[in-house]
Amino acid sequence: MNVEWLHSFIAAANQKSFSKAAQITNLSQPALSKHIRNLENNLGIELFHRTSMGIELTEAGERFYTRITPVLTEITAIREELQQFSQSNPIAIGGLPSLATYYLPNKMGGLKRLSRPITLMIQNTSNELLQSLEKGRLDAVFVDAKYTGASLWSWELFTEPYYAVLPLHHRFNARTTVELEELCEEPLIVHQAPCDSRKDIVEQIHSLGYKPNIISEVNFGDFVFGAVTSGMGITIVPELMAKNIGHLQLFAVPINNFGRTRTISLVTKNEELGLKLHHLLSN
Repeated sequence: MNVEWLHSFIAAANQKSFSKAAQITNLSQPALSKHIRNLENNLGIELFHRTSMGIELTEAGERFYTRITPVLTEITAIREELQQFSQSNPIAIGGLPSLATYYLPNKMGGLKRLSRPITLMIQNTSNELLQSLEKGRLDAVFVDAKYTGASLWSWELFTEPYYAVLPLHHRFNARTTVELEELCEEPLIVHQAPCDSRKDIVEQIHSLGYKPNIISEVNFGDFVFGAVTSGMGITIVPELMAKNIGHLQLFAVPINNFGRTRTISLVTKNEELGLKLHHLLSN
């Protein structure tokens, strides 16, 4: 039973005219008449007597009118209540640690123009974020595009290469670029599994026939830079992280032949929300 059919029925019963009911519901008369026919077919009863003078409720129609009017009033109240709730309910956004640290903080001012509170959840992998989105724990996520599926709305935001991050005393200090082969035997510091970037690093080194020389694994965040600063080894990170080490005794060099870049996408299940978020992020 369609709510629009019910609104058309109530309007017709109150106005005792399909044409007048059509005017106040902003429908054409044929559309309103179709609503009434659909409702009668659904209920299996005739709701109106149709005469040359207009329309009148049948006995069954009068009984239905009495029962359905408070129900429709309650449905309308529930709809208004839920609309108010959705306007005050926080938008839950999720992102990878690097995005939550270096990308999203600069965008939060624009997102505040949604006139709704925003909460941020950080998860270690794109797959975890997408699972939270699918289960309704998050409304939108910022993830590596290679993990997104066709069933979700997504928009690619930016693409970035990978960089080697090294201590200032490293022999590559004067270099403007390096080859991945030159890094394969270097002592390597990576984030603990599971981690999207770690997976990319290991896969690319394996593709060259080397075994990654991982000498330390650290928690997510900037702890990896502390380990490099102390001289334990080098690390490989996306450009977004590499461009934010100016305050550290480190330098970053792009890797010429790293086999892939990282593309970051905004992903939601709600296209309308996705378009709003993308518009705000772009301005």
